[in-house]
Amino acid sequence: MILPFLGTGYLNAQKLSKNDAFDILTKWEGKWKNSAVFEKSVWTAERTQTRGISETNLILSNNYLEIMVYNENNTSKHIICYDQTSSQFNRWEFKSDGSNNFWTGKWNKADKSMTWNYIDFLNYGINGKIIENFNSKDIIKIKTVMKDKTGKTLLRINSTKKKI
Repeated sequence: MILPFLGTGYLNAQKLSKNDAFDILTKWEGKWKNSAVFEKSVWTAERTQTRGISETNLILSNNYLEIMVYNENNTSKHIICYDQTSSQFNRWEFKSDGSNNFWTGKWNKADKSMTWNYIDFLNYGINGKIIENFNSKDIIKIKTVMKDKTGKTLLRINSTKKKI
């Protein structure tokens, strides 16, 4: 019984070399024009659209990606890296209102997409997912969904980043 389980775990692992992780991180690098649609949900009273700019650079010997996001009403900083020990990407988000959150990600080479899963450290029962599709080197399509423990949609965002 143990062997099939270990085999499945190994297949789902994402052991990447430092160079492979670097190649994935560089997909975000550069300056981007952002547009997002926040659909009506528990956390969004009505459907709204926002626009902004992202500036992304590799930092700390190219081991981390720093993303500065400047939107109409707020600023945020995202830090992304690949963790060799856990074989996943880690994403920290720090917002100008003082809030922050943490996500873990897996790269899908075939789909050219990154899937992020929200880590609910406070055990509120919040489940979140971000899927970033890199359809071309100049466009990133992003879908974000956050749900509560009953499955009710707390937040739904559809956004696009276009390289400037």
